[in-house]
Amino acid sequence: MEVFLIMPTSPEDRAKLSYELAKFHAQALKMVQKLPWSTEQKLALIDAVVEHCKQDNSEKNRPHRKRSSKTT
Repeated sequence: MEVFLIMPTSPEDRAKLSYELAKFHAQALKMVQKLPWSTEQKLALIDAVVEHCKQDNSEKNRPHRKRSSKTT
């Protein structure tokens, strides 16, 4: 899934976005806390999500290679 976000330009709108992101983060952590898993398993899940986001972000920042349409 790809999400496109147009960043707000005004300080008020940036503050609103920050607030909404903080609410989302808190809700996600509450959901993880409710899982019937050990603390180690929960931390491993969070680490995996962070690593996945880092990898996904680094792939999007790579220059795109044009594929050749030639057939040999």
